[in-house]
Amino acid sequence: MHSITNVEATTAKSGFVGGVNNIFKAAAIVRFRLYDRHVAIINSHLTAFDERTLDRNTEYWQFFADQEFEDPDCDELYHHDYIFWSGDLNYRVEFDNTETRQMIANGRHVELLQHDQLTKQQQLGLAFVGFNEGEITFPPTYKFDQGTDTYDTSKKQRIPSWCDRVLYRVKCERERIGSLVNWEPTLDEDTSDTSSLSEEISKKSAVSQPTSPHSKSKKDRLFKKKVMRTKDTTLRIEEMRRKTMGVLRKLSMPEGKKSLSQTNSAEAKIELQAGDLVDTDRFQFLMEKIKAESATTSSDLVEVVSYKSYPEMRMSDHKPVAATLNVTFPNTSPISPKLQLDKARKCKILISFEGKVNPTKHGHWVGLYHKDWVNKMKYKTYVYVEKRKRPNGKLLYKATFGSAHRPKSGETVQAVYFLSHGYLKPSAFLEFTCP
Repeated sequence: MHSITNVEATTAKSGFVGGVNNIFKAAAIVRFRLYDRHVAIINSHLTAFDERTLDRNTEYWQFFADQEFEDPDCDELYHHDYIFWSGDLNYRVEFDNTETRQMIANGRHVELLQHDQLTKQQQLGLAFVGFNEGEITFPPTYKFDQGTDTYDTSKKQRIPSWCDRVLYRVKCERERIGSLVNWEPTLDEDTSDTSSLSEEISKKSAVSQPTSPHSKSKKDRLFKKKVMRTKDTTLRIEEMRRKTMGVLRKLSMPEGKKSLSQTNSAEAKIELQAGDLVDTDRFQFLMEKIKAESATTSSDLVEVVSYKSYPEMRMSDHKPVAATLNVTFPNTSPISPKLQLDKARKCKILISFEGKVNPTKHGHWVGLYHKDWVNKMKYKTYVYVEKRKRPNGKLLYKATFGSAHRPKSGETVQAVYFLSHGYLKPSAFLEFTCP
């Protein structure tokens, strides 16, 4: 189990805008590092009721804003390479109740997916952007008379819906190495002068962004709580669109560009001036583009073996849903670190690389071994690679072994470089005799 590190578990409150009606809504989150990939698993219960779609969207964004983890390399939820999100998301079918039940009885339930709120919110870019799901072939899983297979016959007569879902998102590989796609749900530049934002909305929702990304807290940048608390539907939708634009805007940037100010691309300018962020053809084109990008990446790394409900389960008013996924965790791109003993200090290893690499982000480490070592776990001691910035601005990578575990004078040892505790094959060796 040495391949799994940095395990954390936490809970998150939901019902952000719902008051006492949602006091028991919440989410449980487990995150960890598997080899050099960061994985988050979420199970949530979002706000109920047909008409509260925006409240569910708000809670989705709130989860992203509120979670801060101890792993310095991945302290935010949206930074994770793999996110698996399941639970009672409570998105409903927006269609006539009688006709919905008739279509289900006739085996035409799949046609009802065009009226599914979650699918619509993804298409509009208001929630779960970039998430994928297995093909739904089973009937709606909510709401049943408990102990039966009969849809709700109570006074409320709730419309049958797919409330119970399993979603997943895989970070695009190019996002990992420099980012054409920025999943951070915020805008890092002021867009108040573009035609997509009205002056009235700009004033009410405090559209102008801080000049420095550190001039406001993370939560303030990610999630404007005052805007999300308002009953003004227009402002809330506008704020969600802004977050989605923060995801979309870097998708079409030329390789290596990190902000729109770095490119003169007319294409990028068109995207910033997309007009109404939901209804224009340009925005819909971007949504399709990010959907295709995410689906391509996910299909390479996540295979949906099965996605089904269990109608024989009658203990609840829901029918449980389960997804079986084959997930691939690709190895890090091969790197060739070069190890060199610092003559000025005992047992200090200097490390250099060819090309761009960030060894501190993924837990690269160096172990000291007897020169005839066989078992990777039989090291004398080990340290993680450190990063320091030199006065000239260049980065220095090093591994320094303290005196308490330093080999004896005259002893010959090997310094062995590993990409993580989960890798069996070392990436570099350096044999030396301790002075």
